[in-house]
Amino acid sequence: KMKIIDQTPLLDANGQLSLMRRIQGMLKYGFSWPANLEAQEKVIAQMNKVIEKGHTLFRNQQLGASEIVIPLILIGASGIYVMEVTPLKGFYRARGEEWGTVSNGRFQPASINVLSRATRLAKILQVFFERQGLKLSAPVEPVLLATDPGMHIESVRPAVRVVMSDAVDRFAASLLTGRPVYNTAEAGEFVERLQHPRS
Repeated sequence: KMKIIDQTPLLDANGQLSLMRRIQGMLKYGFSWPANLEAQEKVIAQMNKVIEKGHTLFRNQQLGASEIVIPLILIGASGIYVMEVTPLKGFYRARGEEWGTVSNGRFQPASINVLSRATRLAKILQVFFERQGLKLSAPVEPVLLATDPGMHIESVRPAVRVVMSDAVDRFAASLLTGRPVYNTAEAGEFVERLQHPRS
């Protein structure tokens, strides 16, 4: 099993969201927050069946003293991944960094662009590690994971790796068979810096 470091705010000791805290969270993080948390839980459970030890998954980790929270960060031999998880359903198109719905053949940009958000978070994490004095052998890779089987994404060279709900297991397996980029000590160093950043 991979090691999971869950930094999700407002969860109780059992990792549950009480009604009060659910409302608090929606006021602070937006109305889709509880649905996003459920989607994250689905993906974590799926990936945990496949991914072995030697991988560390951070959930809703705040970066140093910043207010920036990254939904999922996976660190292992095959690299560092920033994963944006979406519970959306419907027909979407991902082209480059363009993201939106398609109805009757017409493209409508979405109000929240999850592709550019994932790309931005990956860049922010990369800069964070570089400022911590760590050398990256490969760029931090942004990934968009869809958890609803009713989500259809037409991908045209998207800026982000797009993984549909039925391919999460395959994505997880590909991380184990990929060419190793980091050894155990290097991966451990990234994990350590996320938990205890140098000021």
